Amino acid sequence: MATAPSAPAPGPRGRVPASAGESNAAASPWDAVLGEPEDLPWTPMEVDPDVPHPIRMWDYMIGGKDNYESDRAAVRHLVSVWPDVMVNSRAAEAFAHRASSWIADGHGLDQFLQLGTAIPIMNSMDGYVREQVPDAGFVYVTDDPITAAHARAVLTARAPSRSLHVMRGEFREPERVLTHPWLHGKIDFGRPIGVLLFGMLDYTRDDKRLRHALQTVMAALVPGSLIAVMHYLDFPDPSVGDLVQAMLGENLAEFTPRPRERIDQLLAGYEFLDPGLVRLTDWHPDGDGPGADMHERCHIVGGVIVKR
Repeated sequence: MATAPSAPAPGPRGRVPASAGESNAAASPWDAVLGEPEDLPWTPMEVDPDVPHPIRMWDYMIGGKDNYESDRAAVRHLVSVWPDVMVNSRAAEAFAHRASSWIADGHGLDQFLQLGTAIPIMNSMDGYVREQVPDAGFVYVTDDPITAAHARAVLTARAPSRSLHVMRGEFREPERVLTHPWLHGKIDFGRPIGVLLFGMLDYTRDDKRLRHALQTVMAALVPGSLIAVMHYLDFPDPSVGDLVQAMLGENLAEFTPRPRERIDQLLAGYEFLDPGLVRLTDWHPDGDGPGADMHERCHIVGGVIVKR
């Protein structure tokens, strides 16, 4: 069984201290703002290796190594009941890569923010952005202790100095995140930002909370900003959805698939660029991942919103 890494203990003012051998200069861009009650309160999820976690399950489905046997067993069981789960995970991974690259390519953006429950390690979004904009600044915000610890340990070796940052906080209540001085020291909110909401919309259980979070994010952005989103649709067979929820136990990650009509209501009023909010297989397919021929088997929608 894999062993989960432990996040460093917070130091003064809620910041993670440099580990042994790290200089302050090297560690400072990786200080995770854990917060204090008056500025960024949050409660990290407990890590239970015996209970499957949707993000670790996802990691296993796309070929990653950051998962436990409970996650792998859950995926194997799910695949036996609904084989299309693999089509969906691959389609989502390919869309995230395409959308990140597309936003960074030719739109004049050089700063990016990802709000969501996980930070990808094997195929990091900041890496795809930096292929288009080498000097791009990138900030991940997550409440998940496993991915935050992995990101600090692994991604820092790949990114140019002082261009990649990780913030641990409650992304479902972005007011506290988006107004925090630490974040404003990394991103200039007076200029357009590329925002990635992967693992946010369908990882927020309450509709009102989600709608408010979206409104908060949009209000913080200036015109010219682009926001990539994706959302898991309800499982085509309700019994599969029941099985997934049973596997996740208390579902602390708040994985919440929704019917398409409900997603459209939550995203009403936002302007999507062509081709709109569509099944991931239909969003600018480039041959990487499942294509339009897998449309009926893909149960995740996504697209890019523009702030005018």
